[in-house]
Amino acid sequence: MHRTSGTLSPRERTAAVARVRRAVATAVDRRGVIAPGEHVLIACSGGPDSTALLDALARLGPPRGWHLSVAHVDHGLRSGSASEAALVSRLAGDRGLAFQALSVQVAPGASLQDRARTARHAALRAEAARVGAGAIALGHTADDQAETVLMRALSGASPAGLPAMAERERGLVRPLLRVWREATVAYCAALGLEPLDDPSNADPRFLRSRVRHQVIPALEAVFPGARRRLVVLAERQRRLLSSTAAAAAPSAGAGVEIVDPW
Repeated sequence: MHRTSGTLSPRERTAAVARVRRAVATAVDRRGVIAPGEHVLIACSGGPDSTALLDALARLGPPRGWHLSVAHVDHGLRSGSASEAALVSRLAGDRGLAFQALSVQVAPGASLQDRARTARHAALRAEAARVGAGAIALGHTADDQAETVLMRALSGASPAGLPAMAERERGLVRPLLRVWREATVAYCAALGLEPLDDPSNADPRFLRSRVRHQVIPALEAVFPGARRRLVVLAERQRRLLSSTAAAAAPSAGAGVEIVDPW
């Protein structure tokens, strides 16, 4: 059984593990991304980001009184995808967490990834309602945020779209949103976890894959620190919009604190 309290094992003492857990603890304790005692449904694909998130929340949960459940969504888009749920089931079971495998049918139409996300979110919200979870934890990282900001900016999004993803919005929580993807990979490696590698993440047919593997590296070559600047842009725009909203309705904005990501 994976330990969720008590002394840390030698693996858990490594900087790679401490860095991610500290970032998640800061998100939940200082910025209220997850409330004490909250029931959270963790969406885990089995990849490094959501695997790191599952483990970190399981470790940090007991002193915060969280009730954690885990769900894996199979989109049925490639051969053998259903078997990936078995890995996530083991991850959850080793940590004493309830697990549910979900299957969805992706509606026909344009933008396969958008349609898959819509189906996935609907299934997760239904599962959250079934188990009584008030929040759904997603494994989005700072890299995902940078990619989203860039795609929105270049596709003509309005200023309201530039903040991209929030750490908490409409029941979705993203405790890793200020953590870079390489940190979650290092976290899993340090703990001997073997996450899945989703081949669709490198499929050039998908816009996000091209942005991730071609556009962002090209930008970094010309403008070092470009991805960090994109994330800061999102946070500053979110702060600006929040300030504007607070000025229009002072009582609604009282007590809101937005912090620069770095």
